[in-house]
Amino acid sequence: MIFHVDMDAFFASCEEAINPSLREKPLVVGGNKDDKRGIVACPNYLARKKGVRTAMPLSRALQLVPEANFIRSTRGLYSDYSKKVREIMLEFTPMIQPVSVDEAFLDVTGVLHMHNDDHMLLAQRIQDAIHTRLDITCSIGIATCKVCAKIASDINKPNGITYVPFGKEKEYLSILPVEKIPGVGKKTYERLKKYGIVRIGDLLKFDKSFYDNEIGIHSSYLLNVANGIGSDNVRDDQDSRKSLSKENTFYEDTNDLKFLDSELYYLMERCCEKLRVKDIKAKCITVKVKYADFTVNQKSLTTGRLSNLESEFYEDALKLLRKLINNRKKIRLLGVKFSELVEGDDSVQENMFTDIDKSESLMKKIDKIRKKYDYGIVKFGRTFDL
Repeated sequence: MIFHVDMDAFFASCEEAINPSLREKPLVVGGNKDDKRGIVACPNYLARKKGVRTAMPLSRALQLVPEANFIRSTRGLYSDYSKKVREIMLEFTPMIQPVSVDEAFLDVTGVLHMHNDDHMLLAQRIQDAIHTRLDITCSIGIATCKVCAKIASDINKPNGITYVPFGKEKEYLSILPVEKIPGVGKKTYERLKKYGIVRIGDLLKFDKSFYDNEIGIHSSYLLNVANGIGSDNVRDDQDSRKSLSKENTFYEDTNDLKFLDSELYYLMERCCEKLRVKDIKAKCITVKVKYADFTVNQKSLTTGRLSNLESEFYEDALKLLRKLINNRKKIRLLGVKFSELVEGDDSVQENMFTDIDKSESLMKKIDKIRKKYDYGIVKFGRTFDL
């Protein structure tokens, strides 16, 4: 029994909770009316009714709702509320897997007996606790797997509870628009629509080979969703802190930037190869150095994306390395670590079928070649000593 708890218009709701007068008219969080180059971080539901959407340019939002309140994000507010929501969830079940600052999966299988074995009652109690204590609302999807629960949580927003009938997941999902599948964005929808795929059930018109050839590498994921199949493995916070790292101690201490940049990319290649083998993606990159005097320093960056491609993280890693360079100290060890890891279906992002898929497919083929012959059989320019 899986719940997907998704906070409603989270940033806007937090701002309204500390300033209730903002609820009186449309609210756009992201910048004030003079920040015309900015983008919308979160509109409240009054603004959404007027067509305002997340990531829309503020200038466009201003055209749609000139009467709205436009405010910049309040530093630290959303993470503070996210922690409070997490604390409330922990009162109901210890099995919580945060997905982002405003959503999480809960495995409530083992605690239903405390709520009359009534999943709707438990969902209502979670909603009530969050609303009563924090003055914000959430929507909850209920299903036997995570992807179905996530789809359900989006159906009756805001402040809704939706469950996918147990044992009838395939039938329930079949009539829903295919865009409801996490990862199917506008570009993907247009590609599917060309083949008459507009509802989730339409995906079953074709077999896996069709999707492999015509759509991309996520064919198994699409077919699993159409059949109401998905992971039910909810990993708690301790699991989500796992990481994958690699480091190298040099024969000679060095401050040669070209060498360090090349070594950095090589270490990332080895880590990302393992991530791809395990079907895992990461959000956070850490660069670590040990100086010649054996002191250690490291810098981390959490990105807004999930990836297992070294090319996706390299520019960020270079910036971290530059912050660690000390002209007075040579470096004897360099390391990288990937953390905030997400497995399988959970790593599917909003726009699934993009050039990133082509890069992933290419890297998987290169991984196979390296495994069959030798790792050094394929090299990228960044790792050559020039």
